[in-house]
Amino acid sequence: MKIKNKLGRPVIISTAALTGIAVAVILMSTNPITSILGPKSGPILHDERLSVEVVAEGLNFPTSMRLLDDGSILVLEKNNGQVRVVLDGYILEYSPIQVEVANGAEQGLLGIAIWNEKDDTTSVFLYLTESYEDKTRNLVYKYVYDKNEKALGNKTLLLDLPAEPGPFHNGGKISIGPHDGYIYAVIGDVSSGGYMLDNQKGGKPPNDRSVILRVNRDTGKAVEDNPFYNYTGEMEKLRRYYAYGIRNSFGMDFDPVTGKLWITENGDHVYDEINIIQPGFNSGWHKIMGPIGRTNVTIENDLVNFDGAKYGDPVFSWYVPVGVTDIEFFNSTELGDKYKDNIFVGDINNGNLYFFEVNGERTGMTFHDPRLLDLVADPVEGSEASELSSLILGEGFEGITDIETGPDGLLYILTYQDGKIYRIVKGAG
Repeated sequence: MKIKNKLGRPVIISTAALTGIAVAVILMSTNPITSILGPKSGPILHDERLSVEVVAEGLNFPTSMRLLDDGSILVLEKNNGQVRVVLDGYILEYSPIQVEVANGAEQGLLGIAIWNEKDDTTSVFLYLTESYEDKTRNLVYKYVYDKNEKALGNKTLLLDLPAEPGPFHNGGKISIGPHDGYIYAVIGDVSSGGYMLDNQKGGKPPNDRSVILRVNRDTGKAVEDNPFYNYTGEMEKLRRYYAYGIRNSFGMDFDPVTGKLWITENGDHVYDEINIIQPGFNSGWHKIMGPIGRTNVTIENDLVNFDGAKYGDPVFSWYVPVGVTDIEFFNSTELGDKYKDNIFVGDINNGNLYFFEVNGERTGMTFHDPRLLDLVADPVEGSEASELSSLILGEGFEGITDIETGPDGLLYILTYQDGKIYRIVKGAG
């Protein structure tokens, strides 16, 4: 498919272009690696009814974005702590805010969520890694967004989370529950272990690692119907948790039909995952990645089972990790009925865009390749067609970090290495 400029004219007025950069650290890979950026022909799609447009380019290692109803896009730049505004294809020189961030391998300005309040104000929530007085922390702040001035102000600290020893597995995605209005924030194990939260029996008490937090968006306090709200004493931090046992994640979204939360999870040497998060979900790390049936682990004997906890197998796994990043339920018919309320997922290692059809019960996916009925994409020797071939809708994106449905009902894709926003539209390019 052709790549075309949305406006048919130059789209950069920012000085932050990536031209000339030869080496980039991959943000969300299973293990940090270095990628040499060579010439690319651009992404292609394996659906002849769709094409790709470039919306904007010149972003500096972008990690997350949110699209506003006025047509503007707020984009986070990882290492310089800037929130950039993209409007009509242009990256505005003025930034609504620049925050001081730690910029280790997976640290920086990482996640953004937006909530339109009843008083017609817009709240913006940022997840970032900050170093202050020789101490590094992951923080979630709430701001008020001035739509006219394109500025962020009235900062309130909501979550103060660990970032050491690091610098990996900080998570960073945040979302607002569409039905309850609470903040959901995911943090990985921050390159550590030995905690009850990563299923070490007799381990150290809860310390805000390897969890999804669910808190009030104004105060950062625990929600009374959280699954572990009744815990007190040294276990009191459990009150804020919705799930635990998570190695690392850079993707979460809510099913628009059921309201359930789905996340991606980054594996170690094997198994990236997609999980459906029930209240009290235990994802199994450090004891399990991938299906429990492929291990010698038992739920009763090997996992830490808090009162109200529920272990669940992934609904899909990549045996060979791909550096899975964002997950997006596409709540639109603009690309055809096939895609409505189904799932797009990105990866950063290969630049693939995956498409999954949700099953009728919305408890997993429907697969047309019988090799995927075990819910794992295994490596295939001596075959030209991998087990992933039926799932790859697009390829050639230079490291996907975010996927969002726009107010126009189209699909937007953010790429890390080349600093671009793409849009998928209906019709051949």
